[in-house]
Amino acid sequence: MAYLEWIRQHVGPQKIVLVYASACVADAHGRILWQYRADFNCWGLPGGMLELDESLPACVIREVHEETGLQVIPTRVVGVYSSPDFDVTYPNGDQVQQVTFCFACQVVGGTLQADGRESHDLRWFPTGQCPPTLPWYQVMLADLLANQPYATFNQGTPGNGRAAIPYYQFLRRYLGQACIISPGTAAFIQNEAGHILLQQRSDSGHWGFPGGGVELGERVDQTIVQEVYEETGLHVQPTRVIGVYSDPVDTFIYPHGDQVKLVRTFFACQVTGGQLRADGIESLAVRFFPPEGLPRLIPQHHRPLHDALANKGKTAF
Repeated sequence: MAYLEWIRQHVGPQKIVLVYASACVADAHGRILWQYRADFNCWGLPGGMLELDESLPACVIREVHEETGLQVIPTRVVGVYSSPDFDVTYPNGDQVQQVTFCFACQVVGGTLQADGRESHDLRWFPTGQCPPTLPWYQVMLADLLANQPYATFNQGTPGNGRAAIPYYQFLRRYLGQACIISPGTAAFIQNEAGHILLQQRSDSGHWGFPGGGVELGERVDQTIVQEVYEETGLHVQPTRVIGVYSDPVDTFIYPHGDQVKLVRTFFACQVTGGQLRADGIESLAVRFFPPEGLPRLIPQHHRPLHDALANKGKTAF
């Protein structure tokens, strides 16, 4: 059973956070592929929802092939789109706050053909002749054309703060301890000496980067600002997206039994104020460590650390 069908059986049409992957597919002439969507009867970019057993790159490859017949490879992360401005109500009444990862993609095979189910038509449009489309596709195209090495993350308004009940508690009322796809964030913070800020987590006692899950009504960069302050006492400003991570290694079971597939946006952040302190709730301790003297990290944080220290000059995925 597809993840969307399963979760809607439990929560109904209520607004939930779902993770998507979209594709900006260009041909040899620089034109962009658009699909005429069956659900909204308008033009949009190919893409769809992440499943429990796949990564974001695998998702965008699968969705493009299903909807267009083309085989593609993603080449860079264009942006992460999560503003409440991009909330959507589907024609059947289902409400979604989307966290969409848009990839620039290169065609490597296949034959262009609309599937007749999700895509009624497929056309290549010059970049200066974007068809009428939904707001989030407009900003994706603009970000693609800006051709920045790091993914955009602050399109749309930042949101209106957090609800009284944390989103994960809301979901667990309906889903129990079953595995859910949870978009989250983590922060790479260094002091003037180049030492790296880590937190000792209260749930496992292990060290890792501060961060947390996206709440309803907030953009992903606001999530990291809020989470870092709650867990470390520091005010930060996200400056770039180091990487996005969604591989099977990011699926794990918390000590209390809840199962989660994390889809994390890893931000480089600059400290702008505050006073370092552990909150005693999520963080047992917070401390800056020299890169050569780090404690044993949570396994899921090894690759993000490598990407941050490698400073590849583009968003990793």
